[in-house]
Amino acid sequence: MENYNLPPRQPHLLPDFVKALPQDGTGALAIFDADGTLWRNDVADDSTLWFIENGHTSKDASWEEYIRIYRQDHAAGCQYLLRFYAGLTVQEMHRHIWNWWKNHSHRTWIVEVLEALYWLAERNYTIWVVTGSPTDTMLPLRDFLPVHEIVGMDFEVDAKGVITGNYTGISCADEGKAEKVRFLWGDRPIPFAAGNGPLDRWMLELADPVIWSVYPNDAFRQVSLHKGWYILERPADFIEEIKLA
Repeated sequence: MENYNLPPRQPHLLPDFVKALPQDGTGALAIFDADGTLWRNDVADDSTLWFIENGHTSKDASWEEYIRIYRQDHAAGCQYLLRFYAGLTVQEMHRHIWNWWKNHSHRTWIVEVLEALYWLAERNYTIWVVTGSPTDTMLPLRDFLPVHEIVGMDFEVDAKGVITGNYTGISCADEGKAEKVRFLWGDRPIPFAAGNGPLDRWMLELADPVIWSVYPNDAFRQVSLHKGWYILERPADFIEEIKLA
């Protein structure tokens, strides 16, 4: 199994509110957002920029346009990002994204959240990573973390296996994250959810009893305090993503 720059285990950082969950999670779901929750910064942005730099993306998509759209409408920005991959076969995209994860991705992992993921997986909770990013950019996580499913923005693929640049199914962003989880998981229990900001709010509210707000900005910290959610405070050296500025 590849290491993918994972930090060493630090179980002493596991919060008590996670340890207080039932020791047998069979039949229960634990949800983790990806970017800004499991690690700092943004896998979809970093990997897409690498695809662009290496000539693997569609010339019909513009990075500047993506940033402009994202700042106006986060869900529309997440949908637009899929356009960069138009024209690639799924096999080509996967070959490149696995290469990126193995050789070019240098994550700064958020260790407390990783420890929660390990603890929950070891106790038979079903682990999903739910993201507004293209699902396929996160699939390598299943190679080196105990993650059962990646739930994200799914590529539309034509009859020849070529990515069209559109999404298919439920748009997994903003309210769509919660809608997609409920569509796939139904009414079965979701005792744990972790996310980092207002784009995760609807998804987080699916969980009971543990909702964890990870490195929230000032506004989302106030929301989290008002709702009584657990908070992992931002460290002093944390830098917000440029596209969220």
